[in-house]
Amino acid sequence: MKHTVKKLFPGFTGKSVTFTIDDGNTVYDKKFIDIVRPKGIKGTFNLCSHNVSAMSPEEYRKFYSGFEIANHCKYHPFAFDDSKTYEKSAEKFSPETSDGRYIYESGTAGLYHFKAPQGWRMVADSESYVRFASESKKELEDIFGEGSVTGFVWPYCRQNNSFVFESLKKAGYYGIRTTGDRADRDNFGVPKDRMNWSYNASDRSLLRIADMYEKAENKGELQMFSFGVHSIDFERNGTWKDLELFAEKFGGKPDKYYYASVKDIFAYQDAMDKCVINENCMENLSDFTLYFEVDGKNVKLPAHGKSEF
Repeated sequence: MKHTVKKLFPGFTGKSVTFTIDDGNTVYDKKFIDIVRPKGIKGTFNLCSHNVSAMSPEEYRKFYSGFEIANHCKYHPFAFDDSKTYEKSAEKFSPETSDGRYIYESGTAGLYHFKAPQGWRMVADSESYVRFASESKKELEDIFGEGSVTGFVWPYCRQNNSFVFESLKKAGYYGIRTTGDRADRDNFGVPKDRMNWSYNASDRSLLRIADMYEKAENKGELQMFSFGVHSIDFERNGTWKDLELFAEKFGGKPDKYYYASVKDIFAYQDAMDKCVINENCMENLSDFTLYFEVDGKNVKLPAHGKSEF
């Protein structure tokens, strides 16, 4: 007999909801948290360690309690682009008079001022970028706990630097996030390429793509909706009301949506991938309790458990 098996999250729902918010702007992060936390919506804040100075470590832990912290790299720099040649100026940097054809020392070893389309920004040579990422991870873990920071998010967008990219992969991050809406990728499936994933919606597309998500057919695989990218975007774009409407519609419904951080959703998908399903039984080879619908009935499969059909 052929059985119909649907993979589900805890709570026996096939759909999850999360967010990924960059930079660590505590003023607008607080406004964001005050909207999503009462509705049980969880997610990930991606912090640059050089920005973490407004509060004490204890206050930061309380402020972001219940949310994941990921690494957004110290100084929020661009990385040297593999396709470009950089020429250093011997002149002192001035945002008003410096020549955009050159890069200028910033006073921090390996970090320079350069002219980007958005204006003068910071750029780091390859070795220094990797060092800044490592320093940021350690400094964040000094606050939030050793081993707690295991995800990485590129500042700006994925950088065209193969040395940095390979170094970050070797650093053991569970995922490396870039920037940009990816709408309903793979029917809102959990991202397969963890080293180059991005969120489904930004503040301006939040309600439209969330509506697509609500209507998306669940074909038996786990689904994930994530949105970003800065809390200040809601202020700049006047979209706080959209966030409130989203939280009201998609929050507070644990029977319909699984609320978790990016890290936890990825980890659950990995555990599900280890489950062996054949015609006669399911065997859970992970340390997670897994949830299914089998022939219309809910089945809870304990860690390293086995269930026969």
